[in-house]
Amino acid sequence: MLEVIDKVLLRRRYNREKQRAHRRKLADACTADAHEIHQLRATVAALELQLPLAATDQVDSDGALSWRLVVDVFRATSSRSLATQRVLLQDAHLQGTLAARMHRFVTLNLHSASILRRSQSKAWQPATLLAEPQARKLGKEWLTQRMYHHTDAALRCFPMDVTSTHEYGFFSTREVDGSLSTIEDVQATWPCSMDTVRVFLRDHLHLVIFRDPTGVRQYLFTTEEVSNTKLYRKLTAKGSWINYLQGYFVEANRVVVVVRQIEADADTPSFNQQAHFMAWVEARALSPTQVVTRWVTRQSLHFRPNEDGYFSAGEQAELWGVDLAGVPEADKMEALRRDIVREGNAVLPHWRQNILGILSSLRQAP
Repeated sequence: MLEVIDKVLLRRRYNREKQRAHRRKLADACTADAHEIHQLRATVAALELQLPLAATDQVDSDGALSWRLVVDVFRATSSRSLATQRVLLQDAHLQGTLAARMHRFVTLNLHSASILRRSQSKAWQPATLLAEPQARKLGKEWLTQRMYHHTDAALRCFPMDVTSTHEYGFFSTREVDGSLSTIEDVQATWPCSMDTVRVFLRDHLHLVIFRDPTGVRQYLFTTEEVSNTKLYRKLTAKGSWINYLQGYFVEANRVVVVVRQIEADADTPSFNQQAHFMAWVEARALSPTQVVTRWVTRQSLHFRPNEDGYFSAGEQAELWGVDLAGVPEADKMEALRRDIVREGNAVLPHWRQNILGILSSLRQAP
């Protein structure tokens, strides 16, 4: 009998607790609804204050919309249209200005691309950058893309019998505009992964690529980086203006980097001595632990803007620290040429060791 009474009491207690919980739930829901209604009423009141017309002004006695309401609607629509027009006119003006600047840029730079192979004798074609940021960005992309599209033609200077696993170095000069142009074609293999070489080419190439008898490596560059391009600028201790534009391109089976001197830069005009410079670098993976690179670089003798001609053999030799004492004037250019070839072959082992050191540090970096 007592067990039956206990079960009844437990059931009644359970029912009371369930009813109590249900009442609490209803009370909480009512409180939340009341709070939401209060917020909605406050929102409605705020919106009513923003209405330009009272309700009695919106409809005439015959039930039609009032002329005041119609006028206000047209006025508001007209204001929005005028604001949109101003934005569009401003954008059109900016686009027109950019188009005019890019037309000027293309006019200054549009020449047949010079591939600079050994057998050719085309003159150097100076590059120009404008100062306005958007035109400057597009100009950098255009100049580097132009060189990039001629990569395969530039790499044809390598002999057919140089296979991908061979080490190769060719250093020479050729006559351009009555002066000398240096020629360096180098193929080298590196014991590292393609990822390491990508980082090296993208971020550290400027440390090794430039033929640098004027001490550029001893000084820090200022860098201007936009999109896939970098602009390295520096005035060296001997007064040479370095303004190298680099473009970085990744393909499915290779990486290509192009570099050139920007001879005329509206952002940083310089009348210091400088030299024309162009370079193409290609990297391909031979295996997961071996990469081959091909380097094609061309550089002129130095010149000064707004002056006729390049440095004489004596001036260039003095800048590069080449001793031409006792050499007849007529033979100085040939003596300078021989020194360029000798130096290129002499520095190749040091150049390779420098790159190996950088690659080793990149592999060890976290």
